[in-house]
Amino acid sequence: MTEIVARTRHGRVRGTQTPDGLRFLGIPYAAPPAAAGRFAAPAPHEPWDGIGDATRYGATALQPDRGVTIIPEPLVAGDNCLNLNVFTPTLGGAGLPVLVWIHGGGFFGGCNASPWYVGSSFNRDGVVVVSVNYRLGAEGFLVLPDAPANRAVLDWIAALEWVQENIAAFGGDPSRVTIAGQSAGGMASATLLGTPAARDLFRAVACLSGSVSLGPSLERAGQVARSLADHLGITVSREAFEQVGDAALLAGQQAMMNQRPPGQDAAALAAAMARPGLPFAPVLDGEVVTQSVLDAVATPANKHIPVLAGVTANEFDMVLRDAWWVTRDMLVSALGTLTGQGAAQAERYLDRHRDRTPAEVAGQVITDRTFRLPMHALLAVAPAGYGYEFRWAPDSGPFAGLSVHCLDLPFVFDLLSADGVAEVAGSAPPQPLADAMHRAVTSFVKDLTPGWARYEPDTRLTMIFGGHGGTGQGDLEPDPLALERSMWDGRWPS
Repeated sequence: MTEIVARTRHGRVRGTQTPDGLRFLGIPYAAPPAAAGRFAAPAPHEPWDGIGDATRYGATALQPDRGVTIIPEPLVAGDNCLNLNVFTPTLGGAGLPVLVWIHGGGFFGGCNASPWYVGSSFNRDGVVVVSVNYRLGAEGFLVLPDAPANRAVLDWIAALEWVQENIAAFGGDPSRVTIAGQSAGGMASATLLGTPAARDLFRAVACLSGSVSLGPSLERAGQVARSLADHLGITVSREAFEQVGDAALLAGQQAMMNQRPPGQDAAALAAAMARPGLPFAPVLDGEVVTQSVLDAVATPANKHIPVLAGVTANEFDMVLRDAWWVTRDMLVSALGTLTGQGAAQAERYLDRHRDRTPAEVAGQVITDRTFRLPMHALLAVAPAGYGYEFRWAPDSGPFAGLSVHCLDLPFVFDLLSADGVAEVAGSAPPQPLADAMHRAVTSFVKDLTPGWARYEPDTRLTMIFGGHGGTGQGDLEPDPLALERSMWDGRWPS
């Protein structure tokens, strides 16, 4: 590999030339959080002399070691998690479209150093990729009375501002930026539609497996802050939280996230199937984030911004797979509690999934309420929306028969040989499916359309990838969630 140097407004950086393109890793886009305060807004980075090293991934945000996750996500030590990576086919004034990628991880984990986020295939097809790290958990999202709210959102804005100021030096066009992400990253991308400070920093949004309303209300966020402070034995103030050590803060976060309803009955099942709220996530604070996602995507100020939104068919179905105690009668009762409808509607839903156990169907309910229905709600109000569902599933391995959360990512990035893919997708994931998925996203970034008709509220046309045993792009399917929407009858988002 050959070293190569590029210039940013802060100073020069040394990257690496590979057979796939140019890589600049771990470039700081803001000062280390400790410099201004872990619970402060991001501060500008000071210029540096000489040439900064951008040949290795930068530090990851403070987070628990989650062990083995579906996506390989290494933890990298260091003092500045506010860094980004640039993958580009060339330097200089090429004017290429730019994909800014925000990683997932439930807003408490994840990083931009995953081998599943390498931008080489996008570079091959003439797209610059920028992948962003940001503050997670309490540091990024805890609402405190004397600290700016939505600090992680401010991190995303700072990264987008860096792109506007610097991406031309890396071959990108700052007027052709698409923000995208998966899971929490998809929710982040959609959240930026309701963030006035970000309004002129991108031209399109791709929301992959990102729900629209898992964040806490401002009231609930205040309760989380008080509970966390009580757990740590401190006051609810920025000064007090600044003094908490990393290990103690992470332990407190986990305590807030591990609260689960007890029991093995219909009431406990209903509680488990209710869409899981996230204690640490963007909040509608009225200053940084001023609109909900659904209001923001429909606002006239965003009418020119196309939205690509998609899900996998069985995102979180595995969550209750081992809940052996779930019976059909219990599931019917729990669905009645959640939907407010009678047993007949629940029986129709179970009949659709007659080949699955009650516990697996309960997992499908979580998938529908958390991802599939919110995706269709988002597209129904988007002036220029495009929807898809990824249905391919491996025939062996731990996720056999399920199109689970994150499975689509190696196909989107066209990285089927990357580390960790075989463990999730099997030894021979279909390359034609990767070709189709990657082509659609590349087309959206380049031309603002993935190559199929817009989603309209009267038809709800949704592109199917890998359906019915197929291994590529299928057909547009009208209203694939008609039964689910009628069953919930507006009782979501809750």
